[in-house]
Amino acid sequence: MGLGAVAYLRTLYPKANIIYALPQWVAPLYSDSEVETDATAYFPLELKSTKDFIKTFFKLKKLNIDHIHEMHQTGTGAKFFAFVAFIFGIKYTAHNHHLKTKTQVLDQGLIKPLIQRDLDGVYSFLGIPGEIPHYLNYEPEIKIKNSIKCKRIIFGVVATRHTKMWPLENYVMLAELILKENPECEIAIPLSKSENDRKIKAELIRLGLPEVVKFVESELKKLPKFFSESSFYFGNDTGLKHIAVAVNLKSFTLFGPEPANEWHPYETTNHQYFFEENLSCRTRKYHYCGLETCDLLEENMQCMKKFTPEKAFLVIKPYM
Repeated sequence: MGLGAVAYLRTLYPKANIIYALPQWVAPLYSDSEVETDATAYFPLELKSTKDFIKTFFKLKKLNIDHIHEMHQTGTGAKFFAFVAFIFGIKYTAHNHHLKTKTQVLDQGLIKPLIQRDLDGVYSFLGIPGEIPHYLNYEPEIKIKNSIKCKRIIFGVVATRHTKMWPLENYVMLAELILKENPECEIAIPLSKSENDRKIKAELIRLGLPEVVKFVESELKKLPKFFSESSFYFGNDTGLKHIAVAVNLKSFTLFGPEPANEWHPYETTNHQYFFEENLSCRTRKYHYCGLETCDLLEENMQCMKKFTPEKAFLVIKPYM
């Protein structure tokens, strides 16, 4: 989603050398030669140890940068980049989304679509006064060269926590409904090689997932093109959904514990979502449910289970 702020920066400084720093494990997403964004270059960032600090410091020194803006400021990032900026004699600005107290950032502390919060941070330090950018005008974009469409549906079955996952048995049932109607349709499930994803794969197989459904365990850098060549994405609110949006792949996203207005900052004609409104269990502590696993017994995971495979099939059927 940070690409929205990068695109805004590009409109402000069309000739600038914009280096997009990303967590080291995410950087390969942009390493394929057929991928283009509004960033000039990408910088894999790792700040877990003193060795990482020293290594990163000298790499940054070679880049001849004159401004650092941190979009998702962390304690580690604040200390490191403030130090780097001081030594280099350059400007360092940042936006910490979690701060509630007033700062220089426009509307600091207000709950907004995530891309808008990024844009507010950039606007406050680098924008043109009075010309506030709107998140729908800066949807993330990854341009793919030589992309050819095929009849493929992507299922996004993974998530950062269990409460964000549509039940795996629902994906099995939906796959059966799709293949019964369109036996020639390809269904793909991207998975990493992590232990958790291996467990998900094993469980889907145990639940009777049709054998023709393909598990995709390719390198991260291969996913943007793979997604761009597909028909649509259907699944959880996870990183895979944001890749789909960035390559302009139609998407259908399932929201459970978290509000869509914050984590789905996209237009909803091409990127529909499903969210069960007014669930009191969701807002017991915050404006969202932050539980790793649902603590309800009789209404366990009602936020996700109320949207059935049959309902999902009726929604996606016209686009198959």
